[in-house]
Amino acid sequence: MSYDEEDFFEEDELIIISMFEKDNRKETIREIEDVLPFVKDDTEVESLVIGTIEKMKMMSDEEFSKLELEEYKQEPVDE
Repeated sequence: MSYDEEDFFEEDELIIISMFEKDNRKETIREIEDVLPFVKDDTEVESLVIGTIEKMKMMSDEEFSKLELEEYKQEPVDE
């Protein structure tokens, strides 16, 4: 599958991927799947997370490795 990152993923999806990014696509998918029980009461967030996972499953490991996620990483909030 060939895709343009900016057309394939929404900005919110790229933020989710960057928040849970691991060494490879499969580990990142597992990490994102781990949050599903915590967002099940928020249908909008749950839908966003599920959609992100589904899109990630459609891409190759090579395509995942080429994602440029740095600009989507969030700075930790000081409390």
